Amino acid sequence: MATKAEQLKDELDVLEAERLVATVRLRAALISAAATLLPDAIRQAKPKAARKRKDGTRSAPRPGSPALLRLIARVAMRDVRLDKPKS
Repeated sequence: MATKAEQLKDELDVLEAERLVATVRLRAALISAAATLLPDAIRQAKPKAARKRKDGTRSAPRPGSPALLRLIARVAMRDVRLDKPKS
């Protein structure tokens, strides 16, 4: 018969394993969503060409917005060592 301390340790081990499985599933979903959004992110990050005005002059080119691309890169480069606790 297991002692109360052993039972608690076993329950904590089960919870830790469930946490690892949930983390892996969440990361897979994030990477899948990032892969879907990547073409849009690249398109948004490219600078916009100068536009011709009605009077014949050109407007200044608008810079792109790399925010979504940065977010995808952050997800992709996140530390994936699940067995190492954060310090």
